[in-house]
Amino acid sequence: MAYFQGREVLMIAVNELIQQAYESINMTGMGEAVGDYADDNLPIVGVNELNRLITQLNNEGFLAMAQKCVDCPNASTIYFRKLIDGEIPQPGTVDMEAPEKVVSVARRLGNRYIVLNNSNLVQQAWKNTYTTARTWTYNTELETTPDDHVPDNRVVGILTLDGQPRGAVRVWYNSKLPKYKLDETVYLSDLYNELLLSGLAWRLANYFELSDEKKQSTLRDFDAAKSLIKRNNVTQRMLVNSNIGSDWRDPYFNGLNGEGM
Repeated sequence: MAYFQGREVLMIAVNELIQQAYESINMTGMGEAVGDYADDNLPIVGVNELNRLITQLNNEGFLAMAQKCVDCPNASTIYFRKLIDGEIPQPGTVDMEAPEKVVSVARRLGNRYIVLNNSNLVQQAWKNTYTTARTWTYNTELETTPDDHVPDNRVVGILTLDGQPRGAVRVWYNSKLPKYKLDETVYLSDLYNELLLSGLAWRLANYFELSDEKKQSTLRDFDAAKSLIKRNNVTQRMLVNSNIGSDWRDPYFNGLNGEGM
């Protein structure tokens, strides 16, 4: 159960969330519906700002339910593209939509995974690509779909390693969230309702260029809500200051899994 300015907030419909956000910045009176005003753009602005807010929070890693992982082939360059019917995948291709953001990449070693560091193509240029991969970088580009398929273009994600993975690759990424409409329900945990409500109020206060006092007030509420989510995520994604995966039995188990053979 979450609260915003003394009100209980539950799993909520998009139009109700927008209504409460406008009320919180005093752009509508209590009991007055946003749609009753002559300016019909208010609900449209609200849903557009809500979708932008959710995308922002997803990219910043606040929405734990949006993080997924996928196992990829043994390749130094891996492509994420949604294949069309009958299309033969190229080597190193994963049949899925290109991730909006790659969070982490690891290569399989024996029965565990070694996490790689992120870098960029310029930094990777000096590396001997015939050695074992230690870093990764992720980019996207547009390509033409084969056989004059509609739509003509698609987004392809390109994951580049600075060497050979020597085994399977696992990728953690932020999945895309749906674009909500006014008559839909926000399908997120109740834990995020206060975050969405305070964040939407802050974005609307900036969009309509309200007073500096109102902007600062909504920003403080938004920061407080994000702080609560951060503390919750810390307990679920604990960071350990140690050599992750290091163990004196590693050579034995690596040998059982064919490593070095």
